[in-house]
Amino acid sequence: MSGGTNDGIRPLRYDYWRTGYGVATTPLPDLWVAQAGEYHCKPGYTTGNFEHSHRIQIFYHLQGRAVWGDGRAAISVSRGDLLIFPPRHQFIYQSEGAMKHHWMGVEGVWPSLFIQPGQHHVSLAYDSEIEAKFVAIREVLILRKPGHALRSIGLLYELMARVVELLGRTAVSHSTYPDTVQNAITHLRENYAAKYEAPATAAAAGVSQSHLRALFEKWLGESPRQFHTRYRIEQSARLLNEQRLGVTEVAYHLGFADTRHFSRTFKRVMGLSPGKYRSQE
Repeated sequence: MSGGTNDGIRPLRYDYWRTGYGVATTPLPDLWVAQAGEYHCKPGYTTGNFEHSHRIQIFYHLQGRAVWGDGRAAISVSRGDLLIFPPRHQFIYQSEGAMKHHWMGVEGVWPSLFIQPGQHHVSLAYDSEIEAKFVAIREVLILRKPGHALRSIGLLYELMARVVELLGRTAVSHSTYPDTVQNAITHLRENYAAKYEAPATAAAAGVSQSHLRALFEKWLGESPRQFHTRYRIEQSARLLNEQRLGVTEVAYHLGFADTRHFSRTFKRVMGLSPGKYRSQE
């Protein structure tokens, strides 16, 4: 286990870290968690496939703005986003400012039931249950009580089940989407604070509105308008939680005409009002 800010290389990258290490038993299990930790990174932090390249790597972003890239595209990463990468797969995860994240290194055979780790970026509103699973896995590996290897695997299954539950559909890697869908997603992400415009979204994708809707239904299980609304509300949840802005301020930043409209939309997507959400967080 490592933690604090003792002398060495890590203080150059982190303000704080806490890490647990798994031990592969004999006979070797099909799947095991090799390492799990929480990292409070200094400005200018960068990691990628050049570290722990032989492992499946999972990141859960907690705080600060970051960028994920694979050499072809770059995606903004915010609180609640989950990143999953297969072994020896090119990627970079970096931030100009300070940021915090949970990280896990997994070895062995990745179950087919899980979201497949192919340059995967899952955009979710922050979920305390997901974070609790990361913390629990880390502490299990730190304490190393009898049965810790099995317990960490069980918690990993629970974590991935929660992710799929929140998505409410079979998750598909953004990297597998057709270019038209990826272009539309990029456009919607970049314009989430503006009112949804179907013609502009279709034009960004280079297809007709009806064809784009059919593609979204096929690949994402929702329409472009629904994707825009969901992503818009996820960003509002981040503002409520991270920036501690008032409901009226968030509604204004997100381009809603009035607070009542924002509150109704937020409750429809998140299941509770903005005020209750912020008090819970």
